[in-house]
Amino acid sequence: MLSISELSPKKRAFLTGTILLTGTGFACRVLGFFYRIFLSRTIGAEGLGIYNMIHPIFGICFALCAGSVQTALSQHIASHTARGRSIFRTGTVISMTMSFVLAFFICRHAEFLANVILMEPRCTPYIPIMGISVPFAAFHACINGYYYGTQKSHVPAFSQIVEQIIRMIVVFFIADSWIKSGHTITVMLAAYGHLIGEIASSVFTLFCLLFFPPQRKDIAAGFLAPGTAGPLMALALPLMGNRLVLNLLSSAEAIWIPSRLQMSGLNNDQAFAVYGVLTGMALPAGVK
Repeated sequence: MLSISELSPKKRAFLTGTILLTGTGFACRVLGFFYRIFLSRTIGAEGLGIYNMIHPIFGICFALCAGSVQTALSQHIASHTARGRSIFRTGTVISMTMSFVLAFFICRHAEFLANVILMEPRCTPYIPIMGISVPFAAFHACINGYYYGTQKSHVPAFSQIVEQIIRMIVVFFIADSWIKSGHTITVMLAAYGHLIGEIASSVFTLFCLLFFPPQRKDIAAGFLAPGTAGPLMALALPLMGNRLVLNLLSSAEAIWIPSRLQMSGLNNDQAFAVYGVLTGMALPAGVK
């Protein structure tokens, strides 16, 4: 049996990257589990239910402008490493443009999304915060895609840990200050936590990109890579469609479950409390 040192550089990078991502992913799950326990004790099961109802809106936006572009970037950069930086810039321009359009739409039509789509007016003040987080999520997704494409997964891996730790620390601080000042803790705490995590991950990955770039040279002469947008979107569109369908189904579930619980005889508050227990406490404790 070959040891890691006897493997080829590409296989070694793939194996170490897999181990690193698996380890950090597990650590993030553990941290996230305790974070959910804290949220359940501060905003309550009903608050978790409302938060988990608005989160699929972010998931849909991420599927459209970030997740699929990240995978397309990593694949295209891996095939054209010499032009990696220019390909990354091209993908980032595409992703950020879409993210700003989606963020503007969400913030502008938050009331419509809450009342007509989610059928829960209490979601209105929290939807714009999710919208503001979309460009930050798109930005660090593109940087992660760049690092994945060059087989350097340490930055994406550690960005997950940084995002979770900073989110927890800042949310704990906000909750403590609100309690001391007599401010009522609402779902806004969880919404702010989501935004803070996305900002933290963006700042961390930007810092790594500036001081520890995955590439030092690029054969492309211009800022962008000519003729790259088409192939990138050709890779991204099938992934985008798949992720979009999954997130739409998740959104439908978030709308359907509380309404069915109300039809079973529970009132509005009880229905969201049960939904919050299911999606915010029971499911994260299991294996997905």
